[in-house]
Amino acid sequence: MRDYLKEGFIFALLYFPFILFLLVQVQISTYDYSYAICSKLPFVCPGPELTLAVIKPDGMSHENQIMEIIVKNGFKVIQDKTLQLSEEEVAVWYADKHEAPYYRDLVNYLTRGPIRVIVLSRVYAISGLRKLIGPTKPQPNTIRGLYGTNVQENAIHASDSKAAARREISFFF
Repeated sequence: MRDYLKEGFIFALLYFPFILFLLVQVQISTYDYSYAICSKLPFVCPGPELTLAVIKPDGMSHENQIMEIIVKNGFKVIQDKTLQLSEEEVAVWYADKHEAPYYRDLVNYLTRGPIRVIVLSRVYAISGLRKLIGPTKPQPNTIRGLYGTNVQENAIHASDSKAAARREISFFF
């Protein structure tokens, strides 16, 4: 039992300065510590996961800037296409929102112009992209804060769970 404690203590002493060094180099604000550690120590992290991003009609005028931010944050583009949604496609995609008072406005918004649908891969892709785009209401230092204007017209969508990512990827691709 004592050997395990001694080995654990030695392991912690050896790796703690290295991990601390990684964390000190980064900005404190909305930095994704999980990804930072996994990009430097991939052997201690899970494999990459897939997520879906959708640049909405109001974000399309900034699609290149949005994609640059996403790629700079370690995401790899797996699939990418631009399309025009029909009302029927929006109805399927947002089936859980049919009864919402804003549903008609949502349909009008998502069908008024093209969208760009991107499958992305990275370690902790779902949580990482959600953190990068920010909350539904645009906040500073996020993609939505830079390019969104309000709760509905917030420039970009991202899957919020593994189940949603699987469903949305299979829907669009």
